[in-house]
Amino acid sequence: MSQTDHTGPIYIRRQSELFQTVRENSSGDTEPDNIFQQNRNKLLIEASAGTGKTFTLVELVLELMFTRNIPLKSILIVTFTEKATTELRMRLRTKLREISDACENKLSEFQNVPEESYWEINKVQRDQVKAALLDFDSVPVYTIHGFCKRILQEFAFENRQLFDQQLADNNLLFQEVFRRYLRKELLSNNNPVSRLFTLYVKQSDGYLHNLEIEIRNLLPRRGKFVPRFPSFEVFLREFSEVWKVLAERDLRLNKNDSAGHPIISAFNATALNGTSKKNIMLNLELLLQTLSEWHTAGSIEDAFYMLLSIELDRVTRPKCRQTLRDGEKWLSPQEFPKAELEWISAVVDCEKLFQRHNLVGEAGKILRAWVIQKVLGDVRGELRKTKMEQGVFDYDDLLHLVEEQVNPGENSTTPTALTKVVREKYACAVVDEFQDTDHRQWNIFRKIFLESPEHNLIVIGDPKQAIYSFRGADIFTYMQARRVFAENYSQAPVSLTKNFRSSELLLCGLNRIFGSSYWLPEEKGLEYINVGCGKPELELKDLTDNRSAVHLLELLPQFTVSGKKLADQSRLQNPGLSEGMLNALYSLNGQRFYGKDALLKSVESAYGAAVSDSDKNEVLQLFLDDQAELATSRFADAIALEIKKLLAKGSPERERPVWKNEAGESYLREQDICVLFRKASEGEKIGKALRACGISIAFYKQKGLFEGREARDIYDLLEAINHPNDHSRTAKVRLTRFFGINIQDLAEKSVDDSDLTNFLHEWKALAESRKFRKMFDQILLRTRMVERELFLSGDERSVTNYTHLFEVLIRQVLENHLDLHELSLLLKRFIDGKEDPGENENLLRLESERNAVQLMTIHASKGLEFPVVFLYGGFTANKKDSIHFYHDEEENPVIDFLSRDVPEKFRWQLEAEKQRLLYVAMTRACARLYLPYVGFIEGNAGRPVCKINGDYSVINDRLKTIDSGMPGVRGVSPFSRSFCGEPVSGLEQFFEVKDRKKPPELEVPKLPQTQGLVDKVKNVEQSLVQLRRKKRGFAVSSFSGISSRKDEKHATETVGGAVTVMPVEIRTESQLNDRRENDEHYHQQIPDTEDETNSYSSESKNDLLPGGTQTGNMMHELLEHLDFETIRTSSSPQNWLEQPRVRAQIDTIRERHQRSEETVPVIAEIIWNTMHTPVRLGTAQDSEQVELASCEQNLREADFYFPIPSNDSLESNDSEKLKIEAELKLGDWNVDKGFLRGSIDFVFEHKGRIYLIDWKSNTLEDYHPKTLENEVIKHYMLQLQIYTLATSYWFNLDSKEKFEKRFGGVLYIFLRGMLQREGVFFFRPGWNDLLDYERILSLEKY
Repeated sequence: MSQTDHTGPIYIRRQSELFQTVRENSSGDTEPDNIFQQNRNKLLIEASAGTGKTFTLVELVLELMFTRNIPLKSILIVTFTEKATTELRMRLRTKLREISDACENKLSEFQNVPEESYWEINKVQRDQVKAALLDFDSVPVYTIHGFCKRILQEFAFENRQLFDQQLADNNLLFQEVFRRYLRKELLSNNNPVSRLFTLYVKQSDGYLHNLEIEIRNLLPRRGKFVPRFPSFEVFLREFSEVWKVLAERDLRLNKNDSAGHPIISAFNATALNGTSKKNIMLNLELLLQTLSEWHTAGSIEDAFYMLLSIELDRVTRPKCRQTLRDGEKWLSPQEFPKAELEWISAVVDCEKLFQRHNLVGEAGKILRAWVIQKVLGDVRGELRKTKMEQGVFDYDDLLHLVEEQVNPGENSTTPTALTKVVREKYACAVVDEFQDTDHRQWNIFRKIFLESPEHNLIVIGDPKQAIYSFRGADIFTYMQARRVFAENYSQAPVSLTKNFRSSELLLCGLNRIFGSSYWLPEEKGLEYINVGCGKPELELKDLTDNRSAVHLLELLPQFTVSGKKLADQSRLQNPGLSEGMLNALYSLNGQRFYGKDALLKSVESAYGAAVSDSDKNEVLQLFLDDQAELATSRFADAIALEIKKLLAKGSPERERPVWKNEAGESYLREQDICVLFRKASEGEKIGKALRACGISIAFYKQKGLFEGREARDIYDLLEAINHPNDHSRTAKVRLTRFFGINIQDLAEKSVDDSDLTNFLHEWKALAESRKFRKMFDQILLRTRMVERELFLSGDERSVTNYTHLFEVLIRQVLENHLDLHELSLLLKRFIDGKEDPGENENLLRLESERNAVQLMTIHASKGLEFPVVFLYGGFTANKKDSIHFYHDEEENPVIDFLSRDVPEKFRWQLEAEKQRLLYVAMTRACARLYLPYVGFIEGNAGRPVCKINGDYSVINDRLKTIDSGMPGVRGVSPFSRSFCGEPVSGLEQFFEVKDRKKPPELEVPKLPQTQGLVDKVKNVEQSLVQLRRKKRGFAVSSFSGISSRKDEKHATETVGGAVTVMPVEIRTESQLNDRRENDEHYHQQIPDTEDETNSYSSESKNDLLPGGTQTGNMMHELLEHLDFETIRTSSSPQNWLEQPRVRAQIDTIRERHQRSEETVPVIAEIIWNTMHTPVRLGTAQDSEQVELASCEQNLREADFYFPIPSNDSLESNDSEKLKIEAELKLGDWNVDKGFLRGSIDFVFEHKGRIYLIDWKSNTLEDYHPKTLENEVIKHYMLQLQIYTLATSYWFNLDSKEKFEKRFGGVLYIFLRGMLQREGVFFFRPGWNDLLDYERILSLEKY
């Protein structure tokens, strides 16, 4: 860019659509200040998804600075989440820096007046920008709660109280208050509420735990109760009066105490309706029984409950005929004699009392609602009292306190002291995400800013994205605010109508879906306005046929011919199918068909003649599998297959679609794809389907970095490091994910703390030396937390959070010179929300450092975007809510306890909430949106292929009305569709479909099942009979542990000619997270003596490096922690060793393993040669060679847990054949039922193929290929088999095609041989070898 000495103003173009729209609509008036002049300082902006809301908000702040000359520190910016405040601060600072740089450098491109709307930046504005950047930390960007807390603390005098309380965890406080209230009130016999509670528990099977949950969930809810129950004490007093009258009249009527009650005789002599007589007499007898119990020794509470359970109207107003029959005297009870009439009149009084107090309905529900209402009010009062006593507050208290101070009364017009000082401090308020407001928040901004003519108030939101009602957000408050803007300030909402997120074709499809009166009804204030495309360059280039911007995955109908249904048909008096057709269908019993044509073709073939249309319809209707639960599973498989096709799994990357945006073009990556669902259970199902197809996934949870378990785990760890001898702290840290011990194990067994204590002291020494980065690295290496989380639980979200937190803490240490104690205190303040970690530090990272398809709930996805989005779930009906929330005619919130459903006139509110949630989901897509679709079976009276009872029915019904063939953009339809739902081909034979609940803490890979195993191997039962201990716990063994025991004669015994090993240590599944044992125990022990023999001369370098397990462990640890960058760039072992960090690492590790300093050059040469010697990836002489130092895609010390053989289904014959086979394959060891654990030293990927390496430090006579081959065959073949199988499960190599394409082979590298640049043995098992390994191991699937 050219620079000049120009000292005049520069011109910054306004880019937001808001300013362009205003300018075009302002009759030629281009005054920059015009937007606020015409809107009287008040502005309501409605920004649909993707229209650049945050970008517009930043430019509005600049508009206030440059046209109103309002300092940035006088512009209050409020949003609703910490994440949003961080993003706003970051964007605003970036924009100010850009303007500052343009002013500072006087770039010529900013010195010409633009044709579009612009800001003229002169010296005054330049000084404003500079001042804003210098004092940017004081820029008032807050959450609503942060703003309230700030003004309460800053203006304590005007607030008339010192606000120095601490923020409390409301959940913990509630638990304390509720349980104290339980002991003091509910479990006491001296008050009405305890009597009501006792009745609820005694008569209605009420559960205290459920009550606690319901009270906790209702605490933040606002609304009037429907129905509103009276005080139980007052009601009992009224009930006692009418009940005693009834009891007295009953005694008078039945004074003779005859065998039959006179009222029974009277009803028997009444012309009762025949169909209802039984019910009438049943309720009458229950009432008489209640009176009888009262006359003896009954309580008023029990009498009340019994009457509540009786249908009194059956007694007071029974249905009667109009004519008498023989033996009948009266047409209705109104004709009864006087005594009986008085008795009925007393029952009527009881019924009226119940009706007056809304006690009509199911007794159990009434008692539950009554108890909840009473307890909820009391607990709220107790919470307020406790918080005042303890000097603490919660977030709702902040809003309540501020609202009270700025709005002391509904009719108050005089500004309060707090209102005045806040107005003096802030000239304007900008409120983001205004659709998520509630009545208190609106009252605060209305009183402070809206009602002040001198102040600006800008609110921006989108009512179509109001999806957080469960958090207290109130869409009706937004609508009321919008009416206030319109009626009092003549300010209609300004709409942003250009979308900068999605492609033109996708927007065309979305406009067509949402542009119907069926969707987001305009009369309810939720109008959808068509949006245009602001980035026409966005495009997903896909060579796949029939894939447009909105692709419908239409479910094929599934039919299962059921013998039971056929038998039921045969028993009907008039079956829908003829006897001949039924008989023909029996031949198809148990068969499953996809698509009606496949079924009808088979039916016609079995029937042997043409099938009539009526029979076709009957067959289709009879055998259709239309359960919504089945559709959920079938759509999960279909989505997984479609994603697999998109990612061109197993094919070159160039076959993937190309995502084109403003940054350029790139092949579609896994993290560019997102699957959205409503419930966690749906996420588990789609995750399972994706894993089965070999697709990496990452579950995303959008919350603050310091709000999760990971931050608390690190805090507990820092506390334990700082106090390594404190038993309570060390016990607590064992429960973190760093060590993976569960609390039951900690309580049930004596735990050896020696290793942990040593680790803690070692880490504390590093912290005291201010080597925090090394300390955190050592924590990850020693605890193996990363490997355990990734390989066992697949929780990449947690791994990302742990590493991110370590980075943040290291940065805090460097910037603030903290010691360990200070760092721990700072982390605690971050967790408690008492200190802000800084710009962008509390934002969670997506797990996009590694390619993974993102899985998340729709609520979590708000604010995010992805090139490709799949919607999933919502097919099954949600559990009926026992409490309903809606707004009445006056738009006041209602909490309805007794209605079976939301009243019809308010039902639209629930539908609108579903539509808003789906709107948010569908607008996350940038280029392609996949929607499941359930159509109809043609020719079967429009019967749907599947029942859709859940929330997704809203969009499925809308899709039925859309003509997907209608042209969209440049003649191209935005819609396409393909059929789905056929079974995943080939996966059934490799993966077990049934779920297992254990072990809950990890997901064990499902193992391939080899067909024909039972036929070929008949005598496994006899050979391995001692190993099938069904009642034992699971054994956890390492390969090396098994190998080291095989020569121990005391551990073996011969049974039936088969050699077996006695059971190893028994552990339960919950112990699988224990740290793995050292995996290198040699089959031959080489003593640390001078007598060690080898083929090298005394001058051999190998003589300098003694044998034994210490040397082996040392070499493994060095290779595990090897810095690839330093060794890759070094020119020789000496050059590598000259680097201080390398020498320090070798010295540290060799000293730990008691090796002398003179071994350092030999160690360096072995490792350097190992990394730089070209390794042949094959057995042929012309096989490709590669240097390991160049293999950047690698994983070291990859832990695995492996199911150990168990198969009890095999017969006991062909023993000799099996014995020979077992001896050849298994050698002379066997193991018990459970899991085998191991660790592969080195896994790397080269040109799409996966290779395994096992380091061996054995001393051999020589390292020629034949010697190495004999050594591996003799001692390591079982290890090779297990490692190959483990790798096939890790990488989902579940077919011959995948295995042959992806698996490269196994390398055994004998490190001492690398001194002579030899010592590499390569072997590549084939697919049939893999099946043989499975056959012999006969692994049981868990």
